[in-house]
Amino acid sequence: MGGGGVASLVGPPVAVLGEPGLEREAIVQVLAAARLKIIDGHVHDAGASFVTVLLDTGEERIWAQARQLEQPVVLVTAGQLGTGATVDAVIRGADAVVALDCDPVDLLYAIHVVASGGTLLSATAARVLLERARTRTTRSDVQLTARELDILGSIARGESVKQTARSLGIAIKTVENLRSRLFRKLGVRNRAQAIVKAHDLSLLTDA
Repeated sequence: MGGGGVASLVGPPVAVLGEPGLEREAIVQVLAAARLKIIDGHVHDAGASFVTVLLDTGEERIWAQARQLEQPVVLVTAGQLGTGATVDAVIRGADAVVALDCDPVDLLYAIHVVASGGTLLSATAARVLLERARTRTTRSDVQLTARELDILGSIARGESVKQTARSLGIAIKTVENLRSRLFRKLGVRNRAQAIVKAHDLSLLTDA
């Protein structure tokens, strides 16, 4: 992954997690070339928004650290990007998965998508996630407010935070707060997990 000539995409600060080495340094160089601010994942302001770029080393402690940050996660992996591996990564906490040897623009695009509240999945991976959800029979004990159901519906339709705010006539910050509360109630970390859990709990029977 080379960083030369990478066009800048407007994006949030980025925390890079992973074992020190050439692969991690290559990712840092790409982000620096795109003029994205790189922050320390161990030290951050409460309430600050950023994207976690996780270099997958198979170490659970690295994943645990990413989950503790409670920010969107872009997984960069040297492994095969098969459907099964991608679905497993999403269930584990990733919002997007890209290959280590991808074009730097693909990494920057993934960061841009998850920073906007999105999840980057292939159509095949999305179908597998939904199919997993539909084959489960767990009954719902989750009680959602009408507004939280509105937010859940917007996620299922693939709307961005801005689109949701516009369609519901509320502030972007309100959407973000409602989405965070919804995620806590569902016990999930991202939009893809929310859709799976919602189908699992029969909260999207009409979706």
